[in-house]
Parts: sequence; C-alpha cells; structure tokens
Amino acid sequence: MSDPKAGGNVRLRRLKSDFERLAASLSGKKRIQIVKTLGNPPEKYQLEYHVKSLVQVDSGIRERPTHQVEIVLTRAYPRQAPQCRMLTPVFHPNIAPHAICVGDHWAASETLGALVSRIGEMLAFQSYNLKSPLNGEAARWVAENEESLPLDDFDFSSLVESEGVATSLAAPSDEELAATQKCANCGTELPREQLETCAARHLACKDCIVPCSSCDRVVCLRCRTETCGTCNGLACMDCLAVCPGCSKHTCGKHRARCAVCSREHCDDCNVVCLRCKKAACMEHLVPVPRYNGHICQRCASELRAARAAAPRDA
Repeated sequence: MSDPKAGGNVRLRRLKSDFERLAASLSGKKRIQIVKTLGNPPEKYQLEYHVKSLVQVDSGIRERPTHQVEIVLTRAYPRQAPQCRMLTPVFHPNIAPHAICVGDHWAASETLGALVSRIGEMLAFQSYNLKSPLNGEAARWVAENEESLPLDDFDFSSLVESEGVATSLAAPSDEELAATQKCANCGTELPREQLETCAARHLACKDCIVPCSSCDRVVCLRCRTETCGTCNGLACMDCLAVCPGCSKHTCGKHRARCAVCSREHCDDCNVVCLRCKKAACMEHLVPVPRYNGHICQRCASELRAARAAAPRDA
C-alpha cells in the first residue's frame, strides 16, 4: 500500500529546494528581489522586478521601472504549473489582472528560478505571444511597435545560472548509475536498492516516479513531461504531439491521423467520416446536412466522380 503522505513529502522537499536555490541565485542582485514569502518552506512568493515595462494610463502607454509579482506553488505543484499574477498593473499581450501566461505547457522538471527569469523576459518584452493574447489591445500595440522592442535587453537567465540545475538531465552512464545514491529530482539520499530507474535512466525515489498515462512507462519528475490537453493525463514527451489544428499537446491515446492529410490531430479536431468511418480533421470535412454529419473530402470527391460518371436518363 502506498504511503498517503508520499506526495506531500516530495512537494515539501521540492519547495525547500526551490527556496534555497532561488534565494542563493538572487542574493545581492538588484534586478529581481524576493520581497516576502509565505510558508515554511515557502509556497507563496512576492517578487519585485526592476525592469522597464509598460502600463496603460489615461494619457496612453508609458514606461514603468518597477513591478511586483506573486507566485503561488499550489498543492498540485510541481506536477501542475505555479499560479502567477501581477500585483502592479502591466500592459502586455500575455498578462491579465488575474494571471500571467508563462507558457502553454509546464514541465515538472522546470525550476522556479527559470520561471522567475521567464517572467522578467516577458516584462522586458523580450518574450510575448501575439497568437493567443490575454490582452488584445496590448497585442495590437506590440504588432504596431515591434521595431522598438524589447524595452530592456538585460539577460535575465544569467540571474539563475548559479542554480546549476538544467531543465532536463542527460541519461547517466552505467558507472554513474552504480555510484548514485540520490534521487535525481528531490535529492533525497537513499540506499541504491530503494531508487527506481525511469525510462530516461534517471534514478528517482518512489515519491518522484510517475507512470506515463499513454505508454505506461515509468518516468520521473525530472524528465520532461506535459499534460495532455484532452485527458489531462501526465505523459512523456515520446507520447505527446502538438495538434496542428488547435496547438495543444495531446497524448497517443487521444489523437488520430487524418485520412486526407495524414497529419495527427487531437480528438477535438477530428471527426469520423460518415462514409468511410475514418478520422478526418476539420480542414478536410464536408458537411452533410441531410444526416447532420460530415464526410471527408476524399469521400466527397469519390461521390462527385461517381455521380459524374453515372449514365443520365435520355
């Protein structure tokens, strides 16, 4: 029987590790400062960024040199992304009053320092996404003023390089595996026989091991994983693909190849053809109002050719 406290243990170790690494990397730095924390180890951070960004005022858009951000590490962290929001106003395509869109996908292996750095890059307009904005007016402004961006060219990644932790680990050699007695994710020291080897050959404790929801291989929280946009299951990168229709990550159990274009789409972007019973993406479907359904373009072409070839009554 699994220990019900196991999930809490790995989260606490991760929270402690996050705080120690972030505090060390930002110590003495002026660009990003930890204003206050909540919890022991911290699960809520208030950070102050000294970076040029924009705010919207009655007279228009103007620069502002300091900004405050709140990062909350939820109960589901690190399997789910932290919740990030601005405590001071910012005019940015991917920032709304309630949320900072730090990326469409979160990997449990990403460090808190890397996330803090990414927010700095967003505030400086070194990073933005105009395709799915939270603030449409800001997106239009950026599209018209891209030649004047970024507002600040500081290298924010340099602030967290001292963490010494990559977002993913290279597969260790046999000699390194034999000598390892630490979990690759949380750093807990354990006898070698109590550590499991994941699909990427990382050694991890039982608290940091998870099965891929698609292929059932064992991966660790240090491996790059993503959440399937259809079933919300955690899947390894070998089983995930980006749907060309909606751009969300989808696991192998919830996508199919379009019979017309042969590209793999998620279940939400595929429809079964009424005639051939094969999946077809939204771009290659023809509506059939009579049957309240669709057929694929290949079947539609075959039906048109058959009708054209059929003899007509004199």
